[in-house]
Amino acid sequence: MAETTSTTPTKRIELENSAVLFEQVGSVGVITLNRPDRYNGVNHDLVLGLLDALEKAKLTSEIRAVVLKGNGKGFSAGADLGGDVTEMIPERMDDYITENYGAICRRIMTLSKPVIAAIHGAVAGVSTAFALACDLRIMAEKANFRYAFINIGLGTDGGAGWLLARAIGYSRAFQIAVEGEKIPASTCLELGLTNKVVPEERLEEEALAWAMRLAERPPMGVAATKRVLHHAMNHSFPESVSFEADIQAKALGSEDFQEGVMAFFEKRKPNFKGR
Repeated sequence: MAETTSTTPTKRIELENSAVLFEQVGSVGVITLNRPDRYNGVNHDLVLGLLDALEKAKLTSEIRAVVLKGNGKGFSAGADLGGDVTEMIPERMDDYITENYGAICRRIMTLSKPVIAAIHGAVAGVSTAFALACDLRIMAEKANFRYAFINIGLGTDGGAGWLLARAIGYSRAFQIAVEGEKIPASTCLELGLTNKVVPEERLEEEALAWAMRLAERPPMGVAATKRVLHHAMNHSFPESVSFEADIQAKALGSEDFQEGVMAFFEKRKPNFKGR
């Protein structure tokens, strides 16, 4: 089992602005939403910082898994209602949501590395889309999801509705979105909105340890698994079988596959290198 220790190498990676922080802890990239005075409300700086961090995680080969978390009292309250985003004229919001909120979710979902959302406090509004776009979620016991759009007269945006409906089905998704109530972590676990619930004081430690375990898995195999599962969500069974076969054929020629087979027969731990 991978464990973090005081000797685990950590380095800060500079981003465009301080609204998002990015550290590399061993083989894990830790992305932190960093507007704690605004409950990590999503403004343009945070959007740019998050896109920048995700791109750097993609391009840094040493990073094999990512943790996304929030600084301060909670993960994120969603769009900053007192910030620059809500000052935009309605005619421009369509493009803004698509090119920014949607782009963040697409970048998370297409990243070839597993992304874990570590959620404490509240995750609300558009930040629910960011969290659900992640491959895995771990929540603190007192954390909660809230589709708060309805409470200010809006529908969902940023892909939050699409992701919620696919996670738990239309009827339950509609109830959550139209009622706009807090969904406690225990209920999120029952519904499948989170994978794990842990005490808050252990949240970051558990998330990082989980990411480090995933980082030990074969990078090409992880990327292939993520691609085929996302493909399966929107395609028929025959199409999915064909897509899996194509991905598998490419993987069979990789060094990681050869290493995995050799390690199996030699009864040793494989050393996967992502090629």
